[in-house]
Amino acid sequence: MSQLKKLQGEVKFNPSTFNNRFLAADVLAKQEKEQEEQQDPNQMKILNNVDIDGDVPLVMTDDLGIDMKNLFFKILELLADSRNPIPYIMDSSRRQFVFAVMIICIGGLLMFFSNLMISS
Repeated sequence: MSQLKKLQGEVKFNPSTFNNRFLAADVLAKQEKEQEEQQDPNQMKILNNVDIDGDVPLVMTDDLGIDMKNLFFKILELLADSRNPIPYIMDSSRRQFVFAVMIICIGGLLMFFSNLMISS
């Protein structure tokens, strides 16, 4: 315990210099970014959450609702044609993610309505 007390005694909080480390790290990050941009002006830049490969990250909430609607109607269309929708869903990671979110939302709504029916 004596070493722990020594360590605790050495640590002193100085509120005036607390943010200086974070500010210095931000300045260094900005300088490195500017240097990288100046070195390769022809290099493809990352724009609006699009990776260099052209893949869109899974979690983009602005398109999630639209993708859920499109996937839902496509699944209904495949089921109406008596075709299996699982290969269509498993075709891309984005569709898998949207399908999982859709199943979670439907499950949440079912639980909500179940609790409403039980309470009344």
